[in-house]
Parts: sequence; structure tokens; C-alpha cells
Amino acid sequence: MRNFCLILFVILSSFDSIAQKVNIEIITKNNDTIKDYKINADYSFDNSMILDLQSKLKVYDSAGKKKEFLPNELKSFSFMNAGKRVEFISIENNVFGLLLYSNKLKLLKAIQAGYSKVNVFIVIRPNNGKISYMEAMGLSRLISKKVITREITDCPTILEKVENKVLKISGVEGVIELIKAYESDCF
Repeated sequence: MRNFCLILFVILSSFDSIAQKVNIEIITKNNDTIKDYKINADYSFDNSMILDLQSKLKVYDSAGKKKEFLPNELKSFSFMNAGKRVEFISIENNVFGLLLYSNKLKLLKAIQAGYSKVNVFIVIRPNNGKISYMEAMGLSRLISKKVITREITDCPTILEKVENKVLKISGVEGVIELIKAYESDCF
């Protein structure tokens, strides 16, 4: 009986590990596309996915050999997770950020590790390439008016909407709405 349970466990765990590997599309700094690798992509939560992938990308070739890519080696990579395509973009060759919104402006999310983990929302502007880092601090994990005022200096309309509480930045959806409003009012 004990051997049967052990064999059953080995078989079930091998099916589980096979099911987690999905194809990944990698874009190099030279704009070459690589589709020959797979990634373990069974992430239930965005934060665990970001923490696992923001500093380096671990992929496997068809023979199961592991290879790692750093943010200074790639432009971006994308794969399917829980039925939706997720994309990570290299930010200043230092970290990969999860793409939350992309039109004229790009909004990405990374997590600053430390004593307590801090969500950092990154805004990349198209015209001058300026990058803004907005930390979500405190128990509520919201971006404060002070941080928005510091990072969005080129759009007084948005600052007024935030000050008058027309724009309420609550959670990730609120940050996306802030960036959409910023884009429509000032770009």
C-alpha cells in the first residue's frame, strides 16, 4: 500500500509540473523574438508573479534545460496565465514590471522588496521617455496626493481632480483610471 501511494504521488506531481509549463514569447534588446522556451506559469496572484519574475526570467528549453535572462538583456516577455496574456517590460535595465495599461502612456507595476513590500507603479511617457515611480504606501496601499503631485507635475488638470476628489485612487483599478485620465487630459 505504501509503495502504491508513493507511485501515485510521483505520477500526480509529474502531471502537475507538466501542466504548469506554458509557451513564452521573449523580445530581446535587438527586437528579435524568441518563442522556443517555456515558463512555469501557475500564478494565482499577481504579486507572487511579480515577485518571482521582476528580477530575472527563468525559462526552460524543449530538453528541460534552464536558462535565465536579466532585465538588461531583454525588452519584454509575455505568456498566458489564468487564461489571459500577461506582459513584463524591462524598466531602465534594472527590473521587469508587469504591464497594467498601455496606450500613449504605459503603466507598470513592480514590488520594492524590503522590510515590508511596497507596490510601485511606474508611468512611462512617450514623448520624453520620462519615467515616474509612484509608491503605494501605508496600510491601505494607496498612492498619496503627495506622491501624485511629485510625479505628475506636467498636468495641473489631474492634480486638481485628485485634490477635489474627482479622481479617487483606490487599488490598482484606481491607479489605471488615474493614468487614463492623465493620458486623455494631457497627452
